[in-house]
Amino acid sequence: MPSDIDTTDALDVLEFWWQAGPDKWFARSDAFDAEISDRFLTLMEAARTGQLDAWATTPHGSLALLLLTDQFPRNVYRNDPRAFASDAKARDLADLALAQGHDRAFPKAVRVFFYLPYEHAEDMALQEKAVDLCRRTGEHLYFHYALLHMDVIRRFGRFPHRNAVLGRQTTEAEAAYLADGGFAA
Repeated sequence: MPSDIDTTDALDVLEFWWQAGPDKWFARSDAFDAEISDRFLTLMEAARTGQLDAWATTPHGSLALLLLTDQFPRNVYRNDPRAFASDAKARDLADLALAQGHDRAFPKAVRVFFYLPYEHAEDMALQEKAVDLCRRTGEHLYFHYALLHMDVIRRFGRFPHRNAVLGRQTTEAEAAYLADGGFAA
């Protein structure tokens, strides 16, 4: 593994994320995706394979790991199965971070990044957990999106917009939903 993993730390990831800000966090941008890839692809792989697990002992390290395993892959690997390859790792990291209270070290508007691994899961119990956690923040927009995600899983048991990327067969009900502009988280 390249030596830059030893010198790049969690605060570099967070500084990048804060500088990007909410306008870039959830918007599609090829330039932003490329910037994430150029700067953090090596760290993303290291986080996915557990090489950075020591970061999980601090709130800032936990948040950086969650960005590297949950958010960044969705940007870097759009329309590619690798976008979801570290989801299980992200959920494990989120479980650990919540057990340690790391989410509470941040303002309520930032805590959503600790909860998104649950919101991205194709599992109803985890969706319910995401909704409960997002509700507690008082951030209505995040709560609203958590409810939308949960509704898709309640209806279909999975996110239909992932079907093509993951090589899954789309049902008639899913196709109708997507054709009608169904939520594609």
